Amino acid sequence: MNIMGMGLMELAVVLLVAFLVLGPGRSIDMAKRSGKVLGDLRRTFSEVTDAISAEERQRSHAQQPPPGVPSRPDLTDEEPSETSDKTREPQSPPSPEENGRG
Repeated sequence: MNIMGMGLMELAVVLLVAFLVLGPGRSIDMAKRSGKVLGDLRRTFSEVTDAISAEERQRSHAQQPPPGVPSRPDLTDEEPSETSDKTREPQSPPSPEENGRG
């Protein structure tokens, strides 16, 4: 087991020195506080992760059409569409006056 580059023996020595420096009363209090802080951090990160995943799910649902509705790609002004040719009014040939003949 390797935690932050330290083996099990090095970690035990660090904890023993902390226990000797802080004393038995303060070391227990520090362990409780650190446990609470780690629990709060874990809850906060899970809430942030849940919020991000909910937003991604909402985006993916917003992009999909409702069931039964056929989907078509969005058309831009540059792309000709088949429906625009059908709905366009037929153009009459230019009159002789418009051609410059007359």
